[in-house]
Order: sequence, then structure tokens, then C-alpha cells
Amino acid sequence: MRKLELVFKSSDDKVKTMTINYASDSLDNVKVQEQMQQIAALNMFQKDGINLYATPVAAQYRSTTIDPLFDNRESAKK
Repeated sequence: MRKLELVFKSSDDKVKTMTINYASDSLDNVKVQEQMQQIAALNMFQKDGINLYATPVAAQYRSTTIDPLFDNRESAKK
């Protein structure tokens, strides 16, 4: 599964990551940067007066690969 990770700097200069599990695989960098700017401008994610997603820093897709060793779930249903 591919996830979209949006990396921001908070207003107290800490790195915060927003992960989107079901994002389109065809997003381009311009569109993602625009959307991250809009998220930052909303200023709606705050904790203790700190804007958690104040400045867009980076965006990346992260892939998760599962290599099963065994799976007994089907045999357990019988």
C-alpha cells in the first residue's frame, strides 16, 4: 500500500508528518505543494497555541510491502 506523507514544520520549529492512507497515486508536486499551503493557511490544527502544520517542508509517497511468512486465517474458519 502506498501512503502520502506530508511533512510540515510547526510554529515551534518541530517536524510534523501528516499521513494520508488513501491518496491518489497520480499527484504531482505542484498540486501537493498548493494543497499543503492551503492546509497551513487554515491554521486549524493547533495544540497548546502551536500551529502543528505551519510550513510545508516535503511530501513523499511511502510504500509498504508485506512478505507473509504464514497465514492460518483461512484454515481457522473451517
